[in-house]
Amino acid sequence: MSVSEIKNYIEKYNIHTVEVGFADINGVLRGKRLPARHFLKIAESGTGLAKAPFAWDVQCGVYDDIEVANFDNGFPDMFAKPILDTFRRIPWREGSAFVFADLVDEHGSPLAVNPREVLKRVLRRYEDKGYRPLVGSELEFYLFDSEKKPVFDGIQCYSLYRGAELEYVIGEMRNGIEGLGIELEAFHIEYGPGQIEVIPEYGDALKMADNTVLIKNSIKEIARKHGLYASFMPKPWEQESGNGYHVHQSLWDANLEINYFNEDKSIADSYLAGLVKHARDFMVLGAPTINDYKRFKPNSFAPTNATWAHDNRTVSTRSLLGLGNGSRFEQRNGSAAANPYLIIAASLASGLDGIENRLVPPEDHEKEAPQFPKTLDSALDYFEASALAREFFGEEFVKLFITLGRHEVELYNSAITDWEWNRYFEMV
Repeated sequence: MSVSEIKNYIEKYNIHTVEVGFADINGVLRGKRLPARHFLKIAESGTGLAKAPFAWDVQCGVYDDIEVANFDNGFPDMFAKPILDTFRRIPWREGSAFVFADLVDEHGSPLAVNPREVLKRVLRRYEDKGYRPLVGSELEFYLFDSEKKPVFDGIQCYSLYRGAELEYVIGEMRNGIEGLGIELEAFHIEYGPGQIEVIPEYGDALKMADNTVLIKNSIKEIARKHGLYASFMPKPWEQESGNGYHVHQSLWDANLEINYFNEDKSIADSYLAGLVKHARDFMVLGAPTINDYKRFKPNSFAPTNATWAHDNRTVSTRSLLGLGNGSRFEQRNGSAAANPYLIIAASLASGLDGIENRLVPPEDHEKEAPQFPKTLDSALDYFEASALAREFFGEEFVKLFITLGRHEVELYNSAITDWEWNRYFEMV
């Protein structure tokens, strides 16, 4: 939409507040709420705010050794420029609207460490080759009551009865997300007490990442509206299922007439080989927290090795070829804590490297398949050692991500946990 069209839209729907948003390094939706009158003034130029969202952790802790913004350079401004064609009403809050923003520095150049820009950089390499990847997100979360207990006990996967019991909130989530212009494939009960899965319709990679960021924020917001909590924490309990984020992906020509995974076995095989080869290198982009690595246990549906197989939910890469235009791969080792832009960028970079270097996939269910890292610290080591990460994502982003990840490890290692207290307080 043009600014004049948005002005007419604002008047037509009595919009008084516009949220200008973007995802930080952690995938958390940040931004500003502006009076609609002021939004129209900055709709083309953008609104200024500190670069701090690319220098902090998930709890907004900031560190001196982050180059993009720190206490020495005074946390300088960046500018959030609204992406006008993402403007939409927020259905469950009358008079409010939302628009995504691209982030630029004081010279008007895109901010290289912005996760949305990282994904765009990967996609430009696809465009240069005439390829157009389509992506689907599958995302799990737990729904808790006001005391942070599951809204129901036990495992009732796919239960329509439990779903109906929660329709007062799930229905508002589903209809609210659709009202944002995000088409959904399904909302259903998953394999844990109070666990739910949401699946948006397949689409272009950048739009899917945008939509997934909005979906997560919308679910959490609507849950709180009902006095509930929605959590995308990877592993809330030791004995229950974790929250995964599975990335479906297929490769097309620019006009979406040819699915190469259905039409060209050599391209499909090479893409698959790239997914398997780089699964460990990019593990941390799909599993960015300390808690993530407590998901990966045998017989848990969270894969422990970089393996693949046809239509198999126990491996890291599920091959779904031979389905005509539905032919695709599903990368299954990510968690719901992942930043959507980065987990999608990781899969696409891996697949494209496979194609460019004509890689050959290993045997399916390979017995000696590489094991995934078992801690965040180890996963950061693989990412740091990856030349492909720097090639696709840029040196500046890789350094920032690793620095923030190491800080997270340091915080965890210095924390005194309930487990330590209960185990050692009296008996040592």
